[in-house]
Amino acid sequence: MNPWLASFEISFPASTVDELLLALVVRDLVYGSSYDVESEETGEQFQVDVTASDEVEDGKYQLFVEAEVSGTENRDLAAEFLEQVLEEAVDEAEELVTARRPLAVRRCDEIDFQAVTEDDERWDLVIPDWLAPEGAEVPFGFRSFLAGTGQAMPSDQELDAAGRVVLVPVEHEIHFVAIPAPEAEDACAESGAD
Repeated sequence: MNPWLASFEISFPASTVDELLLALVVRDLVYGSSYDVESEETGEQFQVDVTASDEVEDGKYQLFVEAEVSGTENRDLAAEFLEQVLEEAVDEAEELVTARRPLAVRRCDEIDFQAVTEDDERWDLVIPDWLAPEGAEVPFGFRSFLAGTGQAMPSDQELDAAGRVVLVPVEHEIHFVAIPAPEAEDACAESGAD
């Protein structure tokens, strides 16, 4: 049975720091997640690997989710499971955002974004895809630096001290916000799908 792709797009409001922060945390939670699923109703087993990308347009945050599904041709079952994954990600993101800790606010022109080597990638740094410089791998192949000095912002030490640092660009400012690290994903998931 060949793997197949399921994709969908979700829109979030993004006119305030809090709204965009929530959307970016949801993207961080779903990106790169993998699930071994067993339907509670049918016993059917399948695997799901999820990636995500994003953009902002007209005050709306667009989250593009793509899932590679293998082990089943039942598209309704897979879609129901993916909807459950997204709902749980939104719930968890809301909890993480309530525990946020503001780190800094900088003008957009004070921050440069540069591609980094794989050794310098930080999975605990969440930056919107649209801020990536040309040719950089998203979402982790680039970082933010102070313009002029080339100093990483946030530094490795600041990242180590926080669970995650999320960069939230709103109007002419970038807000650096620390949130707790997400809970470890369970390797197995069950779906109540029919």
